[in-house]
Amino acid sequence: MKLFCRECRRTAADIIYWLFIAILVFSWFQSFRGVTKTEIDRTKGISSDFSIAFDRPLLAEPEENDEYFGSKTSEDNPKAIMTGVTKLLVMEYKNNSYATYPMGYYKAISLNAKNQSRVLEILCRITGLAEEQIKDLPQDYFPAATGTIFSTGNMTTDKDGSIVFQNENTAGNDIKVLQNDKAKKFVPQVSYQEFNAYMREMEDMIGEKGSGYSKEMMITYFGISQMTFEEAYADYNQTIQKDKVTGGFARLFCDYMGLSLGLYPVFVVVFMWLKDRTGNTAELIYCRRISSVKLVVSRYLADITMVLIPVVLLSLESLIPLISFGAENGLSIDYFAFIKYIFWWLLPTVMIVSATGIFFTLLTDSPIAIVLQFLWWFIDRGLTGLSGNTKITTLMIRHNTLRGCEIIRDGFETICMNRLLLAGLSIIFVILSAWILGQKRKGRINAANIYRKCFGHIQNKFSFSHTK
Repeated sequence: MKLFCRECRRTAADIIYWLFIAILVFSWFQSFRGVTKTEIDRTKGISSDFSIAFDRPLLAEPEENDEYFGSKTSEDNPKAIMTGVTKLLVMEYKNNSYATYPMGYYKAISLNAKNQSRVLEILCRITGLAEEQIKDLPQDYFPAATGTIFSTGNMTTDKDGSIVFQNENTAGNDIKVLQNDKAKKFVPQVSYQEFNAYMREMEDMIGEKGSGYSKEMMITYFGISQMTFEEAYADYNQTIQKDKVTGGFARLFCDYMGLSLGLYPVFVVVFMWLKDRTGNTAELIYCRRISSVKLVVSRYLADITMVLIPVVLLSLESLIPLISFGAENGLSIDYFAFIKYIFWWLLPTVMIVSATGIFFTLLTDSPIAIVLQFLWWFIDRGLTGLSGNTKITTLMIRHNTLRGCEIIRDGFETICMNRLLLAGLSIIFVILSAWILGQKRKGRINAANIYRKCFGHIQNKFSFSHTK
């Protein structure tokens, strides 16, 4: 216990640790700070000045006479999906620039002349228009608002500063268009099944993942429709009864914090171990009577503890207002929601990042662990969707919404297996780290020998000599 406390104090006295806290706080400030207060204010009728809210306030109980019950994402309105996707396709066809997100990062794809001709054929088939008409569509051919995408040219504000869409059917009814007038307003000329077949063809031509023509992205961007009162009330009950008010905020908090904890703790771990060498204290460590296992485990636990302390403290910015809100409205609050989610959601991520940092630093006596962790973080962030895409090997669980506890519940078995796997691998890396340190203290191995054994034969294969 003394060694653990000493290692905690040693970490707290290091400048790298305070830089880690500064970056962590900055990330939290940019992404999560104020989210809870905004939701509570919206429940009280105080609107936010920062963004357009598509969902009803999370903590507000819906009433049957409400004008708006919030939105949902589904295939319930295929015409809206076809309208939004066709609008996107027209824009990208004209620019010959198709947005994709392979590995989660933006990449623009340009098609050759043959594929562009095929895209034009698809557009003509979907719209029923000729090539000349597609190239010169009326400004209001598509609705100004399609899913989550707006045409700013059709947007204005009223005297109160509210956004108003011009040339729109504000009642939300379908626009009736005669066949001989189809060049004025978009009306799909194909069935939804045929439309999906064309979009699969678009995906094949583009050849990269994450385009707006994948089934998942079409529904995400354009499959937005209004909830009914019954759906809104079920959503509210889920927040109040199952999530105990705090669950959704705890998940979103962990989603944002996980992005930071999947990378930044490795800097603390690596530099604390390298500091022994730069401070000429390695020899003292090697000759101490304390066992290698005790030293490695104590430092490992100290690293995890010091990393999670600021995370727990930051969660209070959300928890305290929710406790106050629950007391004011007579609602049952889960006071330990943040702690529980931090424990099973974030702790395994911190464990594996810290364990691999220790292992590769002791193995190589270099900061190579930072490079390896950055690559893992970068790839994992690109491959993992914003919600409900947890795999067995996922480093950072994502759930970028205040709602959707059913997504976590439905995938809970996979999430548990993932977290247990990371925790198990962490223990293995800690054991190997203790063994490596023990061998070094006995003088049996050093970083130079490890490098020669692991990489020497590779270097020899790529070394060429010329003999006369």
